Amino acid sequence: MLFKEKLKSNSKIFLDGGNGSEIAKLGGEMSPAFSALASITSPEIVIKVHEKFIDAGCDLITANTFSSTRHNLESINRGAEVKEFIIQSLKLSRQAIKNKGKENKIGIAGSLSNFFSLKENEFVPNPKYIPSFKQEEQNYKEAAKILKEEGVDILILEMLLDIDHSKILLNAALETDLPVWVGLSSCISKFDNSVIGRNFSAEKENSLIYDETKYKEQPKFIPDDKIVLLNDIVKSLTNMGGDVYGIMHTWFVDAFEGLNIIKNNWNGPMMFYPEIHKFDTKSHKAIVTSTEEEFANECEKLIDNQIQIIGGCCGVTDKHLKKLIERYS
Repeated sequence: MLFKEKLKSNSKIFLDGGNGSEIAKLGGEMSPAFSALASITSPEIVIKVHEKFIDAGCDLITANTFSSTRHNLESINRGAEVKEFIIQSLKLSRQAIKNKGKENKIGIAGSLSNFFSLKENEFVPNPKYIPSFKQEEQNYKEAAKILKEEGVDILILEMLLDIDHSKILLNAALETDLPVWVGLSSCISKFDNSVIGRNFSAEKENSLIYDETKYKEQPKFIPDDKIVLLNDIVKSLTNMGGDVYGIMHTWFVDAFEGLNIIKNNWNGPMMFYPEIHKFDTKSHKAIVTSTEEEFANECEKLIDNQIQIIGGCCGVTDKHLKKLIERYS
């Protein structure tokens, strides 16, 4: 496989940017299942986002399958259509590649996450759509199996920030025998400056402009909302396997420590794709915090020989990545 050879040769691989944030910016339909519905209702927008990242010089695009698991799709009454959603998202990825004449030159990653669908207009998981651990396992295996059958090149696990849910997802991905790239989200704790799995209520650098007078519950990523040391998460997951580990959906200011913790526990190739936007819960708009030049500068400070895969998460546009890719071309 092309990407295995690139990793062996210590070449850099450029991943795409914030698909969900870009889909939303262009008017794609968002829902409690994040950008999943856009593949069905706004296919031309999803294709356009992929095309922009291809034009920027990315080697790999990520299919819009981040939230296409059964329990998340149930939040929009489409839980029985997992296969249809995944197939449609991959069709759009392939169409974008074809439109740009890049067949056999651009890879496709199937995205999976253990991020749960949220309550309407709030930033807490909706308890109605939180499955049992057994059902969660079955749902991840279902989605991973479909992604393999439909021919993705790799599986990218995104926003892993705990141990329990992350182990279930990683196990499902490893059963496919596809290359598995594991993206961990981390932050610095405001309580003791320790490096922890990303946690809304504990992060020192706030990612939400949050109206506490409007919402009853404090924001959180996962139902348990545990504060877990990143070092413990990395040790638990790397003992299971995987091909690449890295930090994603994480602020630059928090990323350095997170990347070092992975390096202390993992000798294989790594990836890095940061988040650069804050979300205002009053206006429901994203505020990008880095210019293209600032993004490229900050990435260069952190990228080394072990970090071979570079991309972006929320807020990172094709222009941000183009600026960075130009420095390595």
